[in-house]
Amino acid sequence: MVSIQELVSVGGKTTMRIGGKARYYAELATKEDIEAAVKFSTEKHIPLIVLGGGSNTVFADGVIDALVVRLKHDAVQAEGNKLIVGAGKILASLLMELAERDLDLSLLTGIPGTVGGAIFGNAGQGHGGVWIGSFVESVTAYVDEQWQTFSKEECAFAYRESVFKKWSGPPIIWEVTLRVPSKPKAEVLAEIDHLIKKRIETQPHVKTAGSCFKSLPDGTPAWKLIDKAGLRGTKVGDVEIAEKHANFLLNTGKATFDDAKKIVELVRRKVPEKLEVEMRFIEEDGTTAF
Repeated sequence: MVSIQELVSVGGKTTMRIGGKARYYAELATKEDIEAAVKFSTEKHIPLIVLGGGSNTVFADGVIDALVVRLKHDAVQAEGNKLIVGAGKILASLLMELAERDLDLSLLTGIPGTVGGAIFGNAGQGHGGVWIGSFVESVTAYVDEQWQTFSKEECAFAYRESVFKKWSGPPIIWEVTLRVPSKPKAEVLAEIDHLIKKRIETQPHVKTAGSCFKSLPDGTPAWKLIDKAGLRGTKVGDVEIAEKHANFLLNTGKATFDDAKKIVELVRRKVPEKLEVEMRFIEEDGTTAF
């Protein structure tokens, strides 16, 4: 039986280290845990929020009136180039483990969080680049209180989008079947090392939730528009638009949820083009701010 905890700090479970406590919190290791958690949130009439690696989520500073859950299913089953991976698997760890098997997912190097979170948001490179959806054969998820398996086509992957973002009640991704190309271990590790160094050179690696805004539909990167508006280095409270990469928000001290929201609102006012927020800003009632 799943263990539901009360008033658990969740801000510290995110990479930006902003946020208060969840009214309820649970870690889900089995399908039965997932079913029980969904039933609990339904009976309590509260939202259920799935937290992956915490790399793109900012919580309000008070008590979040929701059930926040984390997937602990991280098993990997491999048969040749075909893999079945638990949604709780840390993506960076998966890349390194696959390199040891002469399998190549190096194009996803540097993406934080879990496999489930990556599937939900179709994480990857920018427009014209490679996304995790490129490697997907199917996804198993708990949706509308039933287990369903979605083909790659049914997942409707697009830039930072998937069918899993369309449901009002959030689906819980359980595992994904991937088809991964082969490449000698030495070449994969060399490419991972190269891409990590490139990210270190171009992106901040402190208390940040990663990219805040999506690129425009025509592929124009958000950071270029933010930079053009003269906002690089701007601060609101203890949240700063990074000097190193203008699409990253940094917690430079004791940043608050209000600081983070205000700086997003400032960017959206100052940038003429309509920028869509990629990060999740979770309010105290469990709804998203943007």
